[in-house]
Amino acid sequence: MALDPTTLRTLAAAIRLGSFAAAGRELGYTASAVSQQMSGLERSLGLRLFERSARSVQPTEAAQYLFERSGELLALVEQLEADAARLAAGQAGRLRIGSFASAGGPIVAQVIARFLVRRRDVEISLDEGEPHELFPRVLDGDLDVALGFRYDLVPVVWPPEVRLTELMVEDLCVIASRRHRLAHAAAVDFGDLAAERWIANREDTAASRCLVALAEDEGFSPHIAFRSNSFGTVRGFVAAGLGVALIPGLGYEPDDDIVTLPLTRRLPRRQIVAATRRVDDNPLTGAFLAAIRRVTAGFGDTAR
Repeated sequence: MALDPTTLRTLAAAIRLGSFAAAGRELGYTASAVSQQMSGLERSLGLRLFERSARSVQPTEAAQYLFERSGELLALVEQLEADAARLAAGQAGRLRIGSFASAGGPIVAQVIARFLVRRRDVEISLDEGEPHELFPRVLDGDLDVALGFRYDLVPVVWPPEVRLTELMVEDLCVIASRRHRLAHAAAVDFGDLAAERWIANREDTAASRCLVALAEDEGFSPHIAFRSNSFGTVRGFVAAGLGVALIPGLGYEPDDDIVTLPLTRRLPRRQIVAATRRVDDNPLTGAFLAAIRRVTAGFGDTAR
């Protein structure tokens, strides 16, 4: 029998109470069970721990020494047990999140703020990237949950090992400077934008490919003058009159220098999803995913 926490607790109770029977009542054992534990401990240590009489037991100096030295250890074990219970209940631990940039303020910041209200001991880290960059990291265990998206007109195949949770759908819109020639038009045909300069995301992104596919559907190839993966930068270029842009709802912010063109055709949409592992051993993941659902539900069926 080793110096395990259970045996040390029994030893401490027997010394404090001066009786195996009293120790048993406190711990939920019989007096015989306590006596057997202590006898086994004596044999394993090669020490005599108690002087036994018919009505009481007296701890030896060796027992007192073990009792005094074990107090700090038992306190640490109790703290570890409490921490383990909090980890299992999703009240402590570490959660690693991935997200695309335009979801950071509207979605992720709100989710984290609400999630931490009752989980002050949870450590959260956040990395940003495109879905094709983040989702493999979920599979590798480097991230616990990652937000991503898919655009209409842009086929995408994600690893079957990831579990995808659909969260919301965004409309896309075309924005232009308030000084643009079509800024005050009652209706705009997408083909009317064939000669425009466009501000787009990086060429390898789904957003850029969606714009190209949409333009090709209208019979032209868009002239992309500037590229940036920051929708704030895209809006700035548009406000300065350097081109027009196709952006999703989460990438749009009201601006006195920008208008949304009233297009006659229905534009593609962007679906927001969350990726998690099908087998996940982090108790925090499910609770965080539920918090994401609650926040995105506030956007309604469509973010405009």
